[in-house]
Amino acid sequence: MKFAGLLLGMLSLALVLWLAWRDFGAVAEGPGPLHPAHAQVADLQGAAGCARCHEPGAGATPARCAECHPAIGAQWRDGRGLHGALAQSGHTQCAPCHGEHHGGAVALLPQHAFAQAGLRLDAYDHRHSAGFALAGAHGGLACVRCHPAAEAAAPPSGGRFLGLRQECTACHEDPHRQTFGDDCQQCHGQQGPWRAAPGLRHPRFELQGAHARVACAGCHAEDSAHSVAAERSTEVPVRACRVCHADPHRAGGQSLQLAAAERCERCHGVESFAAPVWTPERHAAVFALRAAHANTACADCHGGGDVPVRWRGPVPEPSACSACHTDPHGAAVAAVGACADCHDDARTNWPVQVSPAQHAALAMPLAAPHADVACQACHRGATYAARYPGRAAADCRACHADVHGGQFARHGVDRQCTDCHLPTSFVPAQFGVAAHATTAWPLTGAHEAVACAGCHREVRPECGRRFRGTATECHACHADPHRGRFDRPGLPAARPADPRQTGCARCHDTGAFAPVSNFDHALWTGYELVGAHQAVACAGCHPRPEAGALRLGQALGSACADCHADPHAGQFAVAGRTDCARCHTVQSFTGWPFDHGATRFPLDAVHAGLACRKCHRVEAAADGTLAVRYRPLGVLCGDCHTLGGGRR
Repeated sequence: MKFAGLLLGMLSLALVLWLAWRDFGAVAEGPGPLHPAHAQVADLQGAAGCARCHEPGAGATPARCAECHPAIGAQWRDGRGLHGALAQSGHTQCAPCHGEHHGGAVALLPQHAFAQAGLRLDAYDHRHSAGFALAGAHGGLACVRCHPAAEAAAPPSGGRFLGLRQECTACHEDPHRQTFGDDCQQCHGQQGPWRAAPGLRHPRFELQGAHARVACAGCHAEDSAHSVAAERSTEVPVRACRVCHADPHRAGGQSLQLAAAERCERCHGVESFAAPVWTPERHAAVFALRAAHANTACADCHGGGDVPVRWRGPVPEPSACSACHTDPHGAAVAAVGACADCHDDARTNWPVQVSPAQHAALAMPLAAPHADVACQACHRGATYAARYPGRAAADCRACHADVHGGQFARHGVDRQCTDCHLPTSFVPAQFGVAAHATTAWPLTGAHEAVACAGCHREVRPECGRRFRGTATECHACHADPHRGRFDRPGLPAARPADPRQTGCARCHDTGAFAPVSNFDHALWTGYELVGAHQAVACAGCHPRPEAGALRLGQALGSACADCHADPHAGQFAVAGRTDCARCHTVQSFTGWPFDHGATRFPLDAVHAGLACRKCHRVEAAADGTLAVRYRPLGVLCGDCHTLGGGRR
């Protein structure tokens, strides 16, 4: 047993020694070959080289990587740049992004490393890693434009992206030769064109208007007393306008002939010299410019070029118009008053403000509606005589055309428009019922309430609405609801009692179309209305073809049965026809002259006093219709009475 235990111990020791020898022999080879960039570093070869990257029990740590890559280590430690941001977000190891021991098969900076770090190479935020935001023209540059080794197969010793300076002069030539220092951003920025210099500040002389569009060299020429370098070294007073610009107002100039024109800013702004800022308020200190004067070109008064000076000497009063203007009206208008009495220089276009009293003095009083008419509506024409012809106030046709085209010219009723129209308003016309009565067709009845256009419908281009010659026959305006029924041959064309009443007037008047007046039913229809028929409405026998229709329909007939139902259920029909007139009259259906003695059962003294219903009771006919039974009835006593005196 002791030997067996000793043998087991020796075998275990041999196994441990073999495993240790195997592991020790494999150290030289390791888990895989190094990347060529690391394989060429002598200190990383052999077992000793493993300790340069791997810590016992911890593997490859960022601290060991930082010994060879101090710049990245500083980012990691200080929280700066890409690696500093990764450390703050929880990425504490290098290996997930930078794989090793694959030889050259896998790049130390593969594409998946950016995704592993939560980044997109095609949408990389440059501020994330370098604190240098890419904007403007820089935003569209490829990485290799600034980082030549960005796509190199093997990273250079200094890294692909580190080691660059962020000053503009590190990449761009300074055209100012250090005149403005190294901070190009303060004037140029990255958003716009470099020459625009949107950030440029010109504190001593604010660049506004046209000055902002002048090139720098236009004012600061090289090697001049006002060059940028000279003004940065020695403060030069701000130049006056005349130092850079010639004075066009001096003798011999082509603009306004002004004296003492030293301060250009009194009249001109910086936007445009041609658009002076000499306002009416400024001019008011000398001469108030109002309305039309405010819109007058300066040269119109002050001359310049080929324009002569209109006024010289002391400033005239605003009301002294003749100092600059000639009187276009002549002595007749001048007698009414001065220019300011009719014209207001405070309003544009030099409008005329003639009072009613002044206009009346010029031979035409202004009354409604002329009081509100614009002057140019009446005073038109190229010449003064055409504009002011001296029209009479009552002569409407001197200004207004005859809208009626001479319809009334031959009848002496249009001596003036005011014969039919008010002088204050053309519409509505004052030609009323009384005036219409003087014509060949007076208005009566319902026609009095009809608007003129209701009858005078025709409108012609040459005369407007037609008044004269309008037809007076009823059918000219109204449709015949009877469709010519009363114009058939054999019927009278006029009312017999008055031959002047023709057409519709034979039965109707102008008061109302219905009810019909003067209608002779026997004459026009051949059926005389007597008795109760006289009180029946026309539509009772002549039903209208449709609800609300004006026209009456065809008569139902002339026999009683055509309009009235037979209440006797055919008991008195002879050959299928019941003659109501045998028992009834047209005066009243209920009061009839019936002779019972003419029947099979004359009434004796006993029966004569009985009511009809005692014998003639309501019974149902064969078709179920209820009616009073008159025939046939029995005439024997037993037909009505039972033995003992009772009724059946």
